[in-house]
Amino acid sequence: MPAHQGIRLGFVRKPNRVVSPTKIKIVHVQAKSSAPVPGLSRVSPSAHLTNSAAVNSNSTSELLRDQEKQLNHSSSFSRIAPETDPLKTKTEMPKENLANTKKQFPLTLGSTLGIIAGILGLAAVAMSTYVLVTNSMTTIATTSSSESPYDYYWLKKNANIYILFVLATMMTLRWNSTAITVAGVGTIGVSANQFNYPFGMVLDSTNALYISDLNNSRVQLWSNNAWTGTTVAGQANGTSGTGSSFLNKAAGFAMDASGNIYVTDMYNSRIQYWPSGASTGVTVIGNGSCGNLTNQLCYPYNVIRDSITGNIYVADTVNQRVVRYLPGASSGTVVAGGNGQGSNNYQLNYPTGLYYDNSTNSLVIANAGGNNIIRWVIGASNWTLLAGSPNGTIGSTSTLLYYPVCVTFDLYGNMYVADTYNHRIQFFASGSQTGTTIAGVVGVQGSNSTLLKFPYTLILDSNLNIYVADSANQRIQKFLRY
Repeated sequence: MPAHQGIRLGFVRKPNRVVSPTKIKIVHVQAKSSAPVPGLSRVSPSAHLTNSAAVNSNSTSELLRDQEKQLNHSSSFSRIAPETDPLKTKTEMPKENLANTKKQFPLTLGSTLGIIAGILGLAAVAMSTYVLVTNSMTTIATTSSSESPYDYYWLKKNANIYILFVLATMMTLRWNSTAITVAGVGTIGVSANQFNYPFGMVLDSTNALYISDLNNSRVQLWSNNAWTGTTVAGQANGTSGTGSSFLNKAAGFAMDASGNIYVTDMYNSRIQYWPSGASTGVTVIGNGSCGNLTNQLCYPYNVIRDSITGNIYVADTVNQRVVRYLPGASSGTVVAGGNGQGSNNYQLNYPTGLYYDNSTNSLVIANAGGNNIIRWVIGASNWTLLAGSPNGTIGSTSTLLYYPVCVTFDLYGNMYVADTYNHRIQFFASGSQTGTTIAGVVGVQGSNSTLLKFPYTLILDSNLNIYVADSANQRIQKFLRY
């Protein structure tokens, strides 16, 4: 068959798995051989599922049953047994019952088979006579790396292996509105189980949670399922100071692969490097006094580190700029803002949260005072709007924000915002400027398990569960994805 043609695939959606799909395109499968595929007729164009509104269990089941009939009446094909996955082995197996060959398609994020930025795409399988899959299905529903979103059937004809069809069972992103408290007891204090405004958070590879305890001027380590934290930077009793073993308002922080942390020592206008297991820190950025020179900071809010280059980016908040520091450098380069406080697209207004996007070499900035989230490409002279108002308008609708402090992304390009003064977490599907509240209740602050009170930051784990620093409630809340 021509290189651009192939066996049509039918799709079916399990009704409780997808909430907000957009258009669906039929994926094509083509064999590496140019020979036609005997024993199977192509599905007519009218049977293609080109719009999610047309997808229903009856029409899709009929489509798949027709394909199965063709396969069952064809002596030209043999089925591949489940334990003999062509992606893993080349062993040939005898003819098996079709039902026994149904498996989960082993997609792995970050590999050639994967889901990136909300677009479902099946790339070429670079193996012997295996299939090539082209085209894509577009939907805002996405799936985590630990799940297998496709069922598939392998079939074999001579030396060529094909996929008959794929059953799409895309998972949507949704979370329980009732949170679990995973750290803190809800009261201010300096005890090991208390906080005084928890701020930044980092999860390590063991799911241990590191939390900066802002007004206690310390960073706490909460092991998985622990009831109390252990101080890993600053003083356990919450004492602030200027010495190397002290912090003064521990705000955002970053961690490298070795567990060393870079702490925004806000009131000391410096970044402290705290080696893993050390009792003292080393000043790597700033000189301890507020200033606007390239080797100075003024009440910085946050720091992030590019794991590839080792570059450090600091939200130099009162200076209305973001500064980049190369590894080992004590003086930085202004890469965003630095033109005074304002709402023009060449200015910042109290930048707080930072996210570095390697794919576009850009910074996504929670521009808290501007009530928006913006993207600033490194080297550009201005920003573009991602969410909120371009002129700083405060609001609580789905398109407006009120002092957003933190922003992060999942692997699919969806954006999550701590809409701090609206007491909610907003979800923005990739490319959309309309948000959906996924945690908290807009404009309502409270301390029960469904409410938040000035949530400063959020992070995601590998399953896209959401951890929220529910700062004024002195606790860390976990919203489970389901």
